[in-house]
Amino acid sequence: MKKLLSLLFLQLAITLALKAQPVSDYSYKLDNGITVKTERCWNQVWVQQDYATLKADDQNPIAVTTRTLGDLTSGSSFKLMRAGKEVKTKGAAPGNYDLKLAFKLSGKPGTLSFVVGNVVVKPKMKTTVTITLYDYQVFISESPTTINGLSFFDSKIIKYKGNTDQANSVGIPMFYAKGKHDQVIPPAESISKTSGKMKPGVYDVLISMSISGQTQKIWLENFTMKPDITYTISINLNGGVIAYAGGDRDVKNLHLYPAGTAAKQTGAPAPIKNLELFRYENISSNNACAPGAYDVLLSAGNKYEWRKNLVVKTGSKTEVK
Repeated sequence: MKKLLSLLFLQLAITLALKAQPVSDYSYKLDNGITVKTERCWNQVWVQQDYATLKADDQNPIAVTTRTLGDLTSGSSFKLMRAGKEVKTKGAAPGNYDLKLAFKLSGKPGTLSFVVGNVVVKPKMKTTVTITLYDYQVFISESPTTINGLSFFDSKIIKYKGNTDQANSVGIPMFYAKGKHDQVIPPAESISKTSGKMKPGVYDVLISMSISGQTQKIWLENFTMKPDITYTISINLNGGVIAYAGGDRDVKNLHLYPAGTAAKQTGAPAPIKNLELFRYENISSNNACAPGAYDVLLSAGNKYEWRKNLVVKTGSKTEVK
């Protein structure tokens, strides 16, 4: 699993641990006190640093451009840091710096922040740092209800904004005492896999979902549940969907690999287990998929065919034919 996920992140060219510009102190907090943490998810940061000759009338040797995939943020700001202290960008001297970035969340009010290290300002050069952020949007709505002093919860997974299809991506919530993840606290009443009633209190809530056989975990820590309140937890993956739309009824599986894999394979098309990123069995469904470029191997019994360089974009459907 670890190797598979590493290959996926490399394929997306999005990483939290670039050697040139490491990303640290990643924090995702909602204003209601909830801290969002993830395990084995698709969320990542891509940092690119470019240089050009500094114009004579330009007193700012560093520029920062941010981009967010999908619906997540509504604005951003940054501070240039050196030895833990803020430095003005105007007239910044040559040397190594850190960038402290803060993004205002567009869903439930809150802030996402992190630090980009090893930002280099060179003499008489303009440094442009381009940052692409990809993460899941967490939205929690609250509404009054009357359920004998209990709290009601319901969770759903959204593949991307505006998509209501719940097939093949179910988020199952589990509740733990705050700071104690060794024992699940069962609901006071279970309604379904995704909904039920809890005693009021402060919990760490784990939303688990399986996509292509991979279990992703989204922790909502310090979640306060009040009596007679309904909490609807929505996780927007900010991804795309992929589905088979060809006419061959013998095709049973879609195997996704990094773009360029097919060109490197010698001989007849065949699965490459150590390079496979995803495998979908419900091929005609709208399967959630991380944005990126893929080579797709169609499996029809012992017969295989490549479909090369298919791009999955956030907020759209990719059809494999």
